[in-house]
Amino acid sequence: MAEEPQLPSLPSITDDWDRKKRFIEKKHSIIKCGECNESVSRLFNLGDFVFKKLPDEECEKCHRTKSLTIVEIYSEWVDPKKK
Repeated sequence: MAEEPQLPSLPSITDDWDRKKRFIEKKHSIIKCGECNESVSRLFNLGDFVFKKLPDEECEKCHRTKSLTIVEIYSEWVDPKKK
């Protein structure tokens, strides 16, 4: 009979937990203008939610107010060691 194949060693689950502690979560909101369809990303502000109207903010492209809406919120994990 043939020898059993040598499988690679599996990483420990705790290795991933320790690595995740080092990462920093950055949250972003994507804002879209209803007039010119320009999309802009900015850092997440407390109270942001999808489909929220932003009447006090002005579009950077067409400079109109009361036409901005939050269309997406996402987060990314950034490794501070890779800056």
